[in-house]
Amino acid sequence: MTSPVAITTALVVVIGLLLNYFVPATIDAREPPVVKSRIPLIGHIIGIIRHQANYHLILRRASNKPIATLPMLNGKMYAIWDPSLVSAGLRNKNLSNTAQIKEVVKPLFQVSLAGQEILLGPKGGEIVDRILLNVIPPAFKGTNLENFSGTALSLIASQLTSLATSETTSVPNVWLWIRGLVTLATSPALFGKHDPFSKAQLEGVDLEQSMFDFVTSIFLLVVNVLPSIIAPSGNRARAALLRELIPYYSSHYDAHETASAFVKNRAAELRRYGLPDEDIARTEIMLPFAALANTVPTLFWFFSFVMSRPDDLVPQLREEVNRLIVGRNNGEVTLNVSQAAIEEKCPLLTSCYKETLRMTVRQVSTRTVDQDTTLTDARGTHTYLLKKDAVVQMALGVMHTSKEFWGDDVDEFNPRRFLAFNTNHPRDDIEKDGPGSLKAMRSAFQPWGGGMHLCPGRQFAYAEMMALMTTMLLGFDVEPLDGGKWQLPGYATSSLIDAVTKPAKEGKGFGVRIKKRTGLEGVSWKYEL
Repeated sequence: MTSPVAITTALVVVIGLLLNYFVPATIDAREPPVVKSRIPLIGHIIGIIRHQANYHLILRRASNKPIATLPMLNGKMYAIWDPSLVSAGLRNKNLSNTAQIKEVVKPLFQVSLAGQEILLGPKGGEIVDRILLNVIPPAFKGTNLENFSGTALSLIASQLTSLATSETTSVPNVWLWIRGLVTLATSPALFGKHDPFSKAQLEGVDLEQSMFDFVTSIFLLVVNVLPSIIAPSGNRARAALLRELIPYYSSHYDAHETASAFVKNRAAELRRYGLPDEDIARTEIMLPFAALANTVPTLFWFFSFVMSRPDDLVPQLREEVNRLIVGRNNGEVTLNVSQAAIEEKCPLLTSCYKETLRMTVRQVSTRTVDQDTTLTDARGTHTYLLKKDAVVQMALGVMHTSKEFWGDDVDEFNPRRFLAFNTNHPRDDIEKDGPGSLKAMRSAFQPWGGGMHLCPGRQFAYAEMMALMTTMLLGFDVEPLDGGKWQLPGYATSSLIDAVTKPAKEGKGFGVRIKKRTGLEGVSWKYEL
């Protein structure tokens, strides 16, 4: 899952650049070294708009610097690429996204004047901090996490059990199939009995597609200039989402016992500050996408990387996954998909999962410097000054795709790369440094962010992904739809909004044929944590 805070933070970056959202361009000698663009003043702005998250890969490889100051118009922005400096930045309390969140309240969420007075007023920062620190973390712990995960896993089990009733299932588009499967499992777990996505589906409304259309158009919607003309599909999608979300929150269905603590507690906190129900619906419009934004693309690539190697990798993984079976009863197979069980019994599957994250996480964490602060690298030899009010971008994707950390095969999916992370599989060069060393890889692998913005829903997402993957490995054979060779889609441009890159063209042309495995006909599936 992606935090709604992380998403809204990214939304205003490019818009902010265009609106001259910078501190003065004077450079202090203690600030990070300057990396100039080929086109003065606007080159970096064009680069970010054109390449988005990938622009940081381009800059890092061209400059070979750990951190940089990027001059733009009459201002500047900081970019951080070194793992130790990124970690320090994510932990630093003087780097926040409160100011950027406020920027989207009016144009993107279209909150009422009364709501703006609350969210943009003196209490606005306090509201953000309370939700981040006091509301979200407990929603993903203990009984709250068990209930949330349990509901989603039972719905995944139901869908995969239904899949097993057919000898062969043709899936023309794996991306859309996985997106739909995860949405149908996650939205009822998120919103409870009165889930607006399930309600819309019964009424013939494709709210899932509306959600992704809305997110695709976010940058244009934030500009807020004639949205019905410059972003017609996104504007229509926003209206469709609000038609379902406003009645949900106005009826206080978010307080129903079946709603997740994530939804329930956030809405309760916003009401405590006096936010009207309709404005709660508007501010929470990103919530369903936040619950799916990372899970869907990660699961897509996890499934694709693994299943496209049926001869060497799949048989080994099946042998591992068999160890997760904890019960067989009247045709029902129960799997333990807890992280503890999988990491202990399935080291290769765990390695494949982490390698998928490394290959596809391109997250750019964006913050504003609340007051002058410094960051020091791991060796303690270089300290950099970050000036108050400047925007900072920390590019996790740079660390995941650099040869200096991962070696020459950095662009290849290596299913065994992360076996070294497992204490049961130590490597001789544990203390060594350099490309491909355990030390280098551990420092560079930060797929979930860090600090107070460490992804809160990572355990929930993990359970969903592992439920599908273990079931597909045990119960089904997968082959290309046309019966030919496996050919995975390319990557789409890595968005500043998404932490995980999507397949190009929404995976069009990448389909599979799913067949039940002999001896597992009619099996139903169940999961425990």
